[in-house]
Amino acid sequence: MTINTEGPPVSSHHLQQQELVIFLYERFRLGRHITLFVSAVASLLAYVELSIQGREHWVIGWFALLCLVMLVRARQLHQFLAIRDSGYFPYQQWHDRFLVGVVVTGLMLGCGAALLMPYITTNMQIILHSMLLIMVAGAIAYLSTSLRAYIGYMVTIMMPVTLWLFLQQSSATYALSSLYLFFMVAGFISVKRMHELVNDALYYRYDNETLIDDLQRLLQSVSQSNKALEKISTSDELTGVSNYRAFRVQLEDIWRQYRGSQEQVSLIKLNIDYYHEFNAHYGQEAGDRHLQQLARLLGKQLSHKNQMVARLHGAEFALLLPGLSCEDAREIALGIRQAFAQDKIEHVKSACADHLTLSIGLGSQTVAPGSYSRELLVRVDAALKLAKERGRDRLEVMEG
Repeated sequence: MTINTEGPPVSSHHLQQQELVIFLYERFRLGRHITLFVSAVASLLAYVELSIQGREHWVIGWFALLCLVMLVRARQLHQFLAIRDSGYFPYQQWHDRFLVGVVVTGLMLGCGAALLMPYITTNMQIILHSMLLIMVAGAIAYLSTSLRAYIGYMVTIMMPVTLWLFLQQSSATYALSSLYLFFMVAGFISVKRMHELVNDALYYRYDNETLIDDLQRLLQSVSQSNKALEKISTSDELTGVSNYRAFRVQLEDIWRQYRGSQEQVSLIKLNIDYYHEFNAHYGQEAGDRHLQQLARLLGKQLSHKNQMVARLHGAEFALLLPGLSCEDAREIALGIRQAFAQDKIEHVKSACADHLTLSIGLGSQTVAPGSYSRELLVRVDAALKLAKERGRDRLEVMEG
């Protein structure tokens, strides 16, 4: 997630809507192949029948026009893929473009079938009806994130044939047109429910909306005042490293950047053992000094701009290492623990050693489609908890 203080404000709602649009475009390529395959089969069958009547050029012209529509939509997909990872894009504009493409495709299929019906046999009509219903039912899986797109596709592909059937004024065509209307109502209800479920899932995915909005307002204030305030808003005052809010934003941003790349993101959480007892015995000033010492040690481990050190709360720190394998992150964590212990900082109130020690939890997860950053957070928290339960002054690893 990218927050740009000079561009349009980014909210969790905007991120949710972007995800819905991305869903549509990511599945267009497969949907296009299915549409062209089914249309090619129907065109071949219609060509055979109409060739007897000398009207086969109708089918050739219709299929060529459909291919042209799909070519234009493929070009639109290429343009979208070029901007989708920019962090912010005008989702409504791209949704409307997709909607227009869906409506045009639906009109091509629906009107083409309706115009063909009077010139083909009953058996061929049944085949066309079946293909249209299958395409409308199958589109639920590809257009479920946009109620408008699915309704546009369903109506444009089914209504022309429904009207043609109704105008035939026979009991059989009345029954068939009623079946079409039933399918339209059932399709609307199904997609409406799926749309609600997808939106609910995205709501929980971006359940840190308050955090994002707070950061947005804060960063807007920073851009209107000075750069010093910006540093304060995202940094821990005592140690100078990033604070919890900046850490969460960076983690979400990394997840969006790495989505679908199959890259690993590693996360280390560290906690100074019996830190409150140390403060009570040696004084707050001594405790703060060693927090700063640990922050400097962690900062030396950073080798890439996307990596981050953050103080989460109290004596707990996080080291975010995108693109780093679990084994490499484990070597770093062991080096930190060893370097911190070398100073032998006296701690007579510790129950695990006579000097300051660290409990460390490490987790690593591949950023696969459908994975979430909170899964990595839960894994690392569990590893840190396990390190404490097993006596502290140790490293525990949980790899995804």
